[in-house]
Amino acid sequence: MDFTPLISTFALIALAELGDKTQLTVIALSARYDRKKVFSGVVLAFVLVTGLGVLVGEGLLKIIPEHMIKIIAGIMFVVFGIWMLLSKENCEKEENPRVLNPFISTFSMISLAEMGDKTQLTAITLSAKYDSPYLVFLGAVFALVMISLLGIFAGRKLCEIAPLAKIKLGAAVMFIFFGIMFIAGY
Repeated sequence: MDFTPLISTFALIALAELGDKTQLTVIALSARYDRKKVFSGVVLAFVLVTGLGVLVGEGLLKIIPEHMIKIIAGIMFVVFGIWMLLSKENCEKEENPRVLNPFISTFSMISLAEMGDKTQLTAITLSAKYDSPYLVFLGAVFALVMISLLGIFAGRKLCEIAPLAKIKLGAAVMFIFFGIMFIAGY
């Protein structure tokens, strides 16, 4: 069995989510509320949003030729990379609203934040490119869960370990590299 879809999805999404608004939200919520409830809400939101993205990607493969999907995916990845380079997110961002139920609030916030986000678009794109929705889904969910756990346990220390600018630069370069590879047909 070829695990390329799983590994590629995991790597791209893990790098893309480091320092992203979703991780910053998880850090802020877990610093103030029950970490188990925050984590449970995050996981459920990621499963729902990523599952929807993978289903859309699988359907695309049935109506658009594979070589066109690769070109479209490549262009989207290059755009994501440029978007990351231009984004203004930082570790000082304060997103710590008062909530009554950390699980429901986390689920709602993360679901809304991820709908149409680069993570969901990446899952859609990779699902269509690889025609392997289960491996793409697993890679995406594992990456999102890992990054959320890192945010929960490391908190704001993450930005002291590796500056956000370097994290974003590495993720952007990886997106652009994969985009060029997809366009070139690799």
